[in-house]
Amino acid sequence: MRFFLFFGLICLLVCPLAGRSQSQWVDSTLNAMSLEEKIGQLIMIAAYSNKDSLYEKQLGATIEKYHIGGIIFFQGTPSKQAAMTNDYQQRAYIPLMIGMDAESGVGWRIKPAMEFPNQTLLGAIRDTNLIYRIGQAIGRQCRTMGIHVNFAPVADINVNPKNPVIGIRSFGEKKDEVGNRSLQYTRGLESQQIMPVAKHFPGHGDTDTDSHFALPLIRHSVARIDTVELYPFRQLIAAGIPGVMVAHLNVPSYDSANIPASLSRHIVTQLLREKMHFDGLCFTDAMNMKGVTKGNSPGEADVKALSAGNDILLFPENVEATVKKVKAAIRKGILTEEDIDEKCRRVLAAKEKYVLPNAGMIDTTMLSARLNTPADQALLQETYAEAITLIQNKDLLLPLTHLDTLRIASLNFGDRKAKAFEDMLEKYAPCSHFSIRAGASKEAIEKLLKDLSDYNCVIVYNSAARNTTSRQFGASQALSNILKQLKGKRVIFCHPATPYGLDIYSYLPLDAILVSYSHDTPAQEFVAQAIFGGINVNGKLPVSINYYFPVGTGLSTPKVRLGYHKPETSGMQSETLLRIDSICQVAIREKATPGCQVLVAKDGYVVYNKAFGFNTYDKKKANTTDNIYDIASITKIAATLPAVMMLYDQQTIALDTPIARYSYAISQSNKKDLTVRELLLHNAGLKASFSFFHHAIDWEKMQGRLFTTRYTKTNTKKLRDRLYINPNFRYRDSTFSFKGGEDYLMVSPHFYMHHHFQDSIHSLILNTDLLPQKKYTYSDLGFVLLKDIVEEQTVTPFDMYLRDHFLKKLGAYNSGFNAHLNLDMDRVIPSSNDNVFRKSELKGYVHDPLAALMGGVSGNAGLFSTAEDLAKIMSVYLNHGQYGGERMIDSTTIDLFTSIQLSPEQNRRGLGFDKPETLPDRTSPTCDGVPCTSYGHTGFTGAIAWNDPENQLIYIFLSNRTYPNEFNTKLMKENIRTKIQEIIYESIGR
Repeated sequence: MRFFLFFGLICLLVCPLAGRSQSQWVDSTLNAMSLEEKIGQLIMIAAYSNKDSLYEKQLGATIEKYHIGGIIFFQGTPSKQAAMTNDYQQRAYIPLMIGMDAESGVGWRIKPAMEFPNQTLLGAIRDTNLIYRIGQAIGRQCRTMGIHVNFAPVADINVNPKNPVIGIRSFGEKKDEVGNRSLQYTRGLESQQIMPVAKHFPGHGDTDTDSHFALPLIRHSVARIDTVELYPFRQLIAAGIPGVMVAHLNVPSYDSANIPASLSRHIVTQLLREKMHFDGLCFTDAMNMKGVTKGNSPGEADVKALSAGNDILLFPENVEATVKKVKAAIRKGILTEEDIDEKCRRVLAAKEKYVLPNAGMIDTTMLSARLNTPADQALLQETYAEAITLIQNKDLLLPLTHLDTLRIASLNFGDRKAKAFEDMLEKYAPCSHFSIRAGASKEAIEKLLKDLSDYNCVIVYNSAARNTTSRQFGASQALSNILKQLKGKRVIFCHPATPYGLDIYSYLPLDAILVSYSHDTPAQEFVAQAIFGGINVNGKLPVSINYYFPVGTGLSTPKVRLGYHKPETSGMQSETLLRIDSICQVAIREKATPGCQVLVAKDGYVVYNKAFGFNTYDKKKANTTDNIYDIASITKIAATLPAVMMLYDQQTIALDTPIARYSYAISQSNKKDLTVRELLLHNAGLKASFSFFHHAIDWEKMQGRLFTTRYTKTNTKKLRDRLYINPNFRYRDSTFSFKGGEDYLMVSPHFYMHHHFQDSIHSLILNTDLLPQKKYTYSDLGFVLLKDIVEEQTVTPFDMYLRDHFLKKLGAYNSGFNAHLNLDMDRVIPSSNDNVFRKSELKGYVHDPLAALMGGVSGNAGLFSTAEDLAKIMSVYLNHGQYGGERMIDSTTIDLFTSIQLSPEQNRRGLGFDKPETLPDRTSPTCDGVPCTSYGHTGFTGAIAWNDPENQLIYIFLSNRTYPNEFNTKLMKENIRTKIQEIIYESIGR
């Protein structure tokens, strides 16, 4: 760096707090400058980082020739802009002041970089601390890019819907809200040592002309402007804002000369400087705009702007002409060298404060990543979510409840896709999607209305909405006519643009109206979540739509379902969670499983949900997050327990009453004195299980051919190993068939069981001997009995009862038994390739042999589900029995069933739920340190579903490690599930 920068840094380091020393660099620098150098410091020229090397060379020559004081960057890329900044700063005699119109972040100008939402959207947010944090984040972006000045915030009060240049750039129409938000934004910037510049003084909010093309007229009186338009600027000046941009506006109430405010001494000096006591830097708006150049020769308006009291000329039309005209004006006495010195001193003082501490070379290492940090991405999402505004909600329709009564369709009106919106709707309930263009034919509209006739709830997404007044905000009479013809249905209207565009629709009989202000992906996702209660809704209109929906309108709704957010929103670290990816990829590479999925939810939000690998080892079909898995023994807590709990709440069953009371068949067996509590605790003295398939083998024909006598019925593992090696055994006649028939039930593709054998299995379970003692022995048989009890007490098939009374209410429509009959088979993951008993690939057919022989519906296994549906089920428990605004299970029942019932030495479990092991030298289903209050279950196919109420945490891991067969135990040996759980706890700083 040159001498001036070096000397300035020395001064700051040696005497950072002494006021006299802080001005020493300013004084010494100013005294050593020529007139041309002083004039150059008052100019900021435009720069683009998306042009060629010749342009960059010419720009550098201009900076050096005219001693330019600053650059304002526009379009380009971060890496190219950083390289240009580094180059020009190294060549600058005095450090350059780098500026940018980063109103919504540097991504507003350069790509790829994060862009935050527009200010109107921010005006809808109730928590203004969020605006401060956004200012901070944008300040960090600026500092990363070597930017010292952000020409923001827009402090204009947008009271004119026809305003063509401000619009969504304003915080709104209420002066106190605009002032407060502008102040929070500036404080955020200054916390990062970035200079904020409020614009467009004295107020560009009530115009219908774009100053880029003509000179707008402000017709208001001094009293009105002083009361309204100047209010935010007065508030900012009182707080010490260091910069103000003066607009190209004709304000005759302050200056009758019919000239732009930027050229008016009455406005810049007398009003802004003297009356409002502003002592910071005055910037002009861009001096190449038609609103100021019209009627002035090149350089002439620049002289007038300096004479009016401005300090820095932004983006002059012709730098050479500007310098010449300024020097000529000094010779003629229009300007004095003392004027130039005063302005230059203010510029240097600003550079000392904002430029010198941040004038080093820009670090370009991982620049894009540092402009798109996980923390900022979470802040971005939080912003979109907090802005969602509900302005109408008849009969408290939102958030939607009683999903089992709704037939939902979505209608996208317009030419833009709304896939993110539609995909998010499907995470909550079955939803059919329709779309129609704004210019659709009469026949197309008639067909649409006919298609919608089968639905009682229609969610309309108005993708035709626009933010520009020139296009009437995208308002469409065609859409209005369609909405009128949806009478009799519950209609939810979603508007992803400025609220002004809602005027035409606000008189229609719509049940709910939501404003999301943006068509960006996060806005689409969060307005869909708002419909179902995945987020709280608290936004308020920053501008008025009409008499019925004035500024400040906004209804609140509660969060009643799982939402979707970034990990940082819940205090977790994305970078830590990324290590889960590596563990899963290693597990797949080592063939512990063909693929898997991990879902983590914290504080009611899904914060991590990823799929890895493929359906099978042939790698033909990649896994996705909507895959459906056989969840094996997790069925016990996802299906059987909810049914038992609901019956317990209804006092239909009791925990300590002999189960003979609930089933005639049981009352005739040796199981009659067992209790529901004992079955749930696996303390009933039941055998773990036994091989049901071997009862159907024709052992007489098999003896001497494939087996020796030591492969007996009691040696099940050796038996299965032997059968796997020599699978040419025979079943008893009429028990199983590979052809089927009238009296046969399908067990798997091309494999059928005679219905009498199902009765035999029940008989075997009922008549098997009990163990000598009632001590903990994990048993599937108890949950088979519980399923039978539920069916007898409800007089309903178990799968139907669960579906109608639980799953449909949750919106868990991707869950159910016998997936091959009831679910989308294209998304089902195959669980095994059974070459022994069923001779087929098991896809959509339950892997568990007992559940298979029970027709695919059993209390111990058989449920298929997605990770998201399983998370909904686990949320019922974590939310003390509530979900979707409905009470499913009493909270005291949840507390009882999830608690340890006996001493840890006897049994670590709750009622049906597994718990962490607390005793040493015993295997735990969880990693170390998981709270004792947590609970869940594991599944044989390689799954786990676990709740931690202390940390409001849900962890789900699904896999098909049993493919092609169950003998692959690498997943358990390598503790893949618990290793992932350890990372989850690390991410919350345990």
